[in-house]
Amino acid sequence: MMRTLVLAALVAMGMAISGQRAQAVSLDGEWSGKGYVQPTQGAREQVHCRVRYTRQSGRVFSVVATCATSSFKIRQTGEVLMVTPTRYVGDFHNAEFDVSGRIRVIVAGTRQTVTLSGRAGQGSLTLSK
Repeated sequence: MMRTLVLAALVAMGMAISGQRAQAVSLDGEWSGKGYVQPTQGAREQVHCRVRYTRQSGRVFSVVATCATSSFKIRQTGEVLMVTPTRYVGDFHNAEFDVSGRIRVIVAGTRQTVTLSGRAGQGSLTLSK
């Protein structure tokens, strides 16, 4: 009986680990979608973005994002580090406006939720491949 319980527990653990690996989708490549930006001194605006992630090492990706609102177009660069198979954190910088901040990415299949925050404001995006 004890051996059966131990075997069942090991099988369940293996299935859970396999499920986590199956959910992990590489960030490599183009993603696009929309969301909002909220400057600390300004109105919230809807934004559309195209984002390219390029693997730099096993857990690090560079990020280049081109985003547009009804009033401006911006280009940001950055880098994210995989902290779990579905979560990434890092930093971004916009050279044109000299704005920097933190970026967090949560991947679920072929969709991702991106949040940005910094002294100049915050934003959120939903992207898909």
